[in-house]
Amino acid sequence: MGRDKALLTVDGELMWRRQACVLQAAGAAVVGVVRQRGQAPLGLLREIRLWHDSVVGVGPLAGLHAALAVCQHEWLAVLAVDMPCIDGNWFHWLREHCGPQRGAMAWGVDGHAEPLAAIYPRAALPEVEQRLRSGPRSLQSLADALVAQGRLASVPLPAGQSWRAANWNTPAEAVACRSAGPPVGAQNPARRKPAGRNRGLLAMVKFSSS
Repeated sequence: MGRDKALLTVDGELMWRRQACVLQAAGAAVVGVVRQRGQAPLGLLREIRLWHDSVVGVGPLAGLHAALAVCQHEWLAVLAVDMPCIDGNWFHWLREHCGPQRGAMAWGVDGHAEPLAAIYPRAALPEVEQRLRSGPRSLQSLADALVAQGRLASVPLPAGQSWRAANWNTPAEAVACRSAGPPVGAQNPARRKPAGRNRGLLAMVKFSSS
């Protein structure tokens, strides 16, 4: 895309602020934004924490590590800045599938996970640290490993709801996404892109265990 998605606006609201509100509505104890060092300041509200990627140039795995490393609660919810169709109910839905030392992640019918709109257990930190050191660093690979270890519940995304996990590049696309469904004429409303450096800001929230 070539621009900072955190600074896109939807209905006059900055995307980073909208996503922070979603996480607060989901039951946030603490909300934080993960940025790369050197990125433009966002003018964060006082109650929003700022964390930085722990390793440069390795994609969102570094952001996940930065937040897990300071997590004080059992679970950490993650939301990418470019997924405006996600609301607080998404995380309430995932929360129902969490358990002791186990988070939850949606899986589409195509077999792909949604690692940037998920709830991770704090117990996933050692696996994340290992992958930062020696790889692989893809979040899809991480998700597969955590499911195999019993650290993540694989939750099927209901039929017809794949558009909720779409990520968008322009304000017009984001507005269309929020209109209770995919844009008219869309051939593939849940347009997946690899969870790489082009995904922009990650917003994260720590859930209490109650």
